[in-house]
Amino acid sequence: MYGYKNSKSPGNSVFGQLISLIPREKVSRVIQEYKSDRYVKRFRTWDHLIVMLFSALSASSSLREIESGLAGYNKALLHLGLKSLPRRSTISDANSRRDAKVFERIFNIIYERVRPFLPDSYPKNQQWMEKLFLVDSTTITLFKEIMKAAGRTPANGKRKGGVKINVGMHLSENVPSVVRITNAATQDRLFMVKFMDIESGTILVFDKAYVNYKLYNHWTKNNVSFVTRLHKSSVVNVIEEKVVSIEQQKEGVYRELIVDLGHEKQEEKVRCRLIYYFDIEKGKVFKFITNNMELAASQIAQIYKQRWQVEILFKRLKQNLQLSDFLGDNENAIRIQIWCNLITDLLLTIIRKGIRKKKAYSIVAALVRLHLMHYVAISDLLLTPGDPSIFAQYRHDIPTQMAIKFQIPP
Repeated sequence: MYGYKNSKSPGNSVFGQLISLIPREKVSRVIQEYKSDRYVKRFRTWDHLIVMLFSALSASSSLREIESGLAGYNKALLHLGLKSLPRRSTISDANSRRDAKVFERIFNIIYERVRPFLPDSYPKNQQWMEKLFLVDSTTITLFKEIMKAAGRTPANGKRKGGVKINVGMHLSENVPSVVRITNAATQDRLFMVKFMDIESGTILVFDKAYVNYKLYNHWTKNNVSFVTRLHKSSVVNVIEEKVVSIEQQKEGVYRELIVDLGHEKQEEKVRCRLIYYFDIEKGKVFKFITNNMELAASQIAQIYKQRWQVEILFKRLKQNLQLSDFLGDNENAIRIQIWCNLITDLLLTIIRKGIRKKKAYSIVAALVRLHLMHYVAISDLLLTPGDPSIFAQYRHDIPTQMAIKFQIPP
């Protein structure tokens, strides 16, 4: 593949402009800390990172596709620091041997660097949304039993593994700030320990699978609100029934209680509000619990609805990047691929936020994929993708065409 390049060129390909967002000096320190280049002569950690990001951005579904794709961009990869093209066996060995924690740290480094540019602003009447911190998980079924999956073994005995990705995300940032990758059989509630010391004033929003009474009381003592659904196994002791105003009834709230959650003999009980809400669109009743005694009951319901933004995060990762076809048959390779896809998502989100006009994430991902090695400014590419003039200013290097003879069978 040949790129667009001349004196007016940004001096770097679209891929190179994305890579430039990564603080290489800090990455180098992490590499030294983990000694991930020890005894490595050619395919170093930086090379590994570039290759895996290329895999995610180009949607390569196999090591053979990565090898062939890189070969097509041979010279253009030099400015990215990739001095030699790796064989698929080399990539496979690195995925199985190099510690996935290095890529986890690289993700955290990039997140901390770009975090000031991530938050969205909200109107004065919606500034409470800046306090929302959303927690959820998604499970990806694997092609064989590598990581333990939940549930029983099928009758045919062919059990498949599964990987679970738990994330915590500030609503205003729209990218995960806390990530934990486990096997699918790991309980969700174990992930909540990461939020023991979350910032005061935060409103945590999560599903009922994350039930943990001890943490609920800890958050109440530290001025952290939570909003979740009532778990079916919860024992409810009614303390008081609140009067629901007509305005609240119009919003869908038809009952509100002050309750204690927990058995009588249980030491750890939780004092909270229990709100019954009828969703007209879905035709279902939802039971919400919260320790926030100030916000209107209807607002609590609206807060819980924001949890859907995490589902959108998982949807965009699975639809636009490479989280369906894994490149290795071991746990370490799977972890590396997930972390590199999360890094890719972070880079795409940043360039999407950096343009004046809002573009759908899928459009941004598609345009970057199509012009990955073209020498055109990302801002021009995203703002006026259909304007030929943005490419006309760059010289299009056309290789000498080679005649290909097809032998048509009789």
